[in-house]
Amino acid sequence: MKRPNRTLEKQPRSWQMSFNDLMTVMLVFLILLVSISNIRADKLQDATSSASMVFGSGDGRDRHADMIRALGAIEGVKTYTVAGGISVVLGEALIYRSGSADIIHQDVLMRLGQALKTAEGEIRVEGHTDAVPIASDEFPSNWELSTRRAANVVKFLVGECGMDPAVFSAAGYADSKPVATNESPEGRSLNRRVNIILSLK
Repeated sequence: MKRPNRTLEKQPRSWQMSFNDLMTVMLVFLILLVSISNIRADKLQDATSSASMVFGSGDGRDRHADMIRALGAIEGVKTYTVAGGISVVLGEALIYRSGSADIIHQDVLMRLGQALKTAEGEIRVEGHTDAVPIASDEFPSNWELSTRRAANVVKFLVGECGMDPAVFSAAGYADSKPVATNESPEGRSLNRRVNIILSLK
């Protein structure tokens, strides 16, 4: 007598398989939502900042929140939270004339220095330019211009605001780290900036 071939019989699906199917459908739905949404970097950074303040711990959270509020209160200064600290963005027009490393709005840097004096941690000052080449006796290229701008900010914060020089470092990046396109005047304006990265303890 021939035995039935049980390998051809349909096996009932277990609950794990149904659960896996449900997870797959939810993952596809999430990917679709993300792909059609309009994500704005500034809104994402604001949300990250709020979350870090809410879910931070104790005194550290309060110090970080106070520092962000103090820096954000300075007119024209943009402040974002980054991993391990705060990024302060100073647009070119806020402190420099085009093609120059001489500080013109010292009041802004003075207020910034007073706020930074209460911080504990290292401070890195970065100079950035757009992609338009500069060639002068003083600045043979954008590398020299960006480096001088960063160094001048450090000199001002140390000399005029009485900050500890040991906490500072300065670097010039020319146009190597753009935050916007260099194909439009608006994008080039955003790329000409000084970033102050404050590492919070």
